[in-house]
Amino acid sequence: MNNFSLFDYALGAAKQNGIGVEDLGIIANVSRRDFDERATFSFRSQVPCLEYVSLLIENLLVLRAARSGRIYAGFERLSRLEPIIDRYLRVADLSERVYVFGEPDWQPPRHPNMQTIPVAAGSRMAREWFVVAASPQLHVALIAVDKGGWDTPVLEERAFHALLTREPSLVSSMANAVEDLIDQSIE
Repeated sequence: MNNFSLFDYALGAAKQNGIGVEDLGIIANVSRRDFDERATFSFRSQVPCLEYVSLLIENLLVLRAARSGRIYAGFERLSRLEPIIDRYLRVADLSERVYVFGEPDWQPPRHPNMQTIPVAAGSRMAREWFVVAASPQLHVALIAVDKGGWDTPVLEERAFHALLTREPSLVSSMANAVEDLIDQSIE
């Protein structure tokens, strides 16, 4: 898991499957229209933009409750989940399974449908922020890689390169890759 990058995997899978990735460049925010009108796009932005896109996806997960499908979320460090843990516990209530990845610097509350997957400090996944929803009702993924690092004095100013997709085949491919990582972490 130390050398795996979900961001790099997603870009490679999109290219291999002929899925066009529109590059929006550096943006201050993503509108709901961007989210709804583009199947797959990349952009560079800071934390507030990623928080908004993550919230859009998380709201879809709560509103399209079906108790099927799996959710994979990476927070770099598990402590980044703490301010929104209630939202993720609600998502876990409504999902088959929620897997949360991050450096184990905080212990989330237990939930029968949620499992934490520890990520080693310094690994590539420890620099990634992602939400992947793979279910019959919803296929969407946001994957972002930190370009600035934790050394940025103001966390909200951290710079990320992100990919957002609603392409079912790409989301399924990412979910399968993450499932393989989960299987490897259990062995």
